[in-house]
Amino acid sequence: MTAPDDIALVDRVIARARKAQLAFEASGSQDHYDQAAQAVGWAIMEPTRNRALAELAVQTTGLGNVADKITKNYRKTLGLLRDIADAKTYGIISDDPATGVTEIARPIGIVGAVVPSTNPAATPANNIINALKSGNTIVLSPSPKGVASCELLLDYIYA
Repeated sequence: MTAPDDIALVDRVIARARKAQLAFEASGSQDHYDQAAQAVGWAIMEPTRNRALAELAVQTTGLGNVADKITKNYRKTLGLLRDIADAKTYGIISDDPATGVTEIARPIGIVGAVVPSTNPAATPANNIINALKSGNTIVLSPSPKGVASCELLLDYIYA
């Protein structure tokens, strides 16, 4: 690819992400954002899927071992979901009549994330969870060795 081709591709990806983000934000609510984040968590934590992701990650990257990847995928995601479960990310977060300060959460738009080959499933899953919990979309850039794991994860999420 040439630089103009790369720029055109990035422009198309960003345009798709912006369109998706506007639609996601338009249908937004705390419950909607929470459910989206939880669905992504289940996409990686479900035991059969978790094993398939771990096996593929080890096979394609040559890094780590399956048992440790399964544990990492599960614990990292469960911990994140637990940590953000009660976080308010939509609408009025706080209102202080004494100071007249009202905090309102709103999405920022598109989040970009680079995915390392050392963690090609749990890192993108957790990045996606954080983005969706806040009403944002995300564009992932996996390492070349982690593309297959990232694609499989996305297949699970879209399902």
